[in-house]
Amino acid sequence: MADSFRRIDYSIRPAKHAERRMLSDIFRRLAHFEPVENYRYVGFGSVWFSDFILFHRALGVRDMLSIEKSVASKDRFEANKPFHIEMDFRPSSEALPDLDYSRRQFIWLDYDETITPSMLQDVTTVASRARSGTVLVVSVQCKVAPDVVEADRDREQDPQALNEVERFRQRIGADRVAADIDRVDLGGWPFGDLSRSIFREEINRALETRRLAHPETAVSYRRICDFEYEDGAKMTTFAVVFYSEDEETSVDSCMFDGLEFLRPDNDPVRIPTPKLTIKEFRHLESQLPLPNGAALDIGYIPEGEAKGFSSMYRYLPNFAVIES
Repeated sequence: MADSFRRIDYSIRPAKHAERRMLSDIFRRLAHFEPVENYRYVGFGSVWFSDFILFHRALGVRDMLSIEKSVASKDRFEANKPFHIEMDFRPSSEALPDLDYSRRQFIWLDYDETITPSMLQDVTTVASRARSGTVLVVSVQCKVAPDVVEADRDREQDPQALNEVERFRQRIGADRVAADIDRVDLGGWPFGDLSRSIFREEINRALETRRLAHPETAVSYRRICDFEYEDGAKMTTFAVVFYSEDEETSVDSCMFDGLEFLRPDNDPVRIPTPKLTIKEFRHLESQLPLPNGAALDIGYIPEGEAKGFSSMYRYLPNFAVIES
């Protein structure tokens, strides 16, 4: 939640846009717990509030809270609110413990940095108290762990300096990091895999502690899906739903495995960013959805770009340049 809004316009990143739409489809299925318009949405709105706009218009969510630690830009955030959105100008570590966990919520912790201990504490806070039917989504950057950069820098001065794996293990916690990781696991999609596994293990720990301390409120969680994309930075996201034993049938009824964008092998959903002209875009879209057995006529469009577009066209944004 650094002031990334000063550097990145999240409202026009195509893969991010697609991710929001897919999350909207996921949230819609939670109606088997209660009408989704009764849910509360908690997120990091930035100055664009793009996710708030979508979830309000598409799902009818009315109760919304944006957590923003950038107090210096408070007036700008308030001035850009598109609807009646409650603002909490505190770090997530302070705001999350004060949520009303008696309610079902869509909580999207959309960080713009790599995994940190404070993020893990945020996830523990939510998992320790979330009501059955609550969805938790977490996004983190996974280009490269800062420990790699620091280790390379220090090694130039001292060949015996602590290596990147040991630095990462010390920073995140030795008990949280598998013993067999190496440098390759600290960058790119392998780092995304590692980050998601650490978060999920943190959720497991929190839920076990909750089960022992307050068995009457115990919940389990179910993985919904993972995302990977790159449009400005390598990012990974995971989404889970918490549920109590007596509401397990409600989770089953959500039929998340019926979402068309999910991979049958449970691999992360890799969101493409096809580079197409407007004419190419229209040529492909005019053929979709393809009838059973039909082949896509791609013309002179690169096959990879065409396949990427056709697999995600319902979720990718439409851009047009207006010239005078």
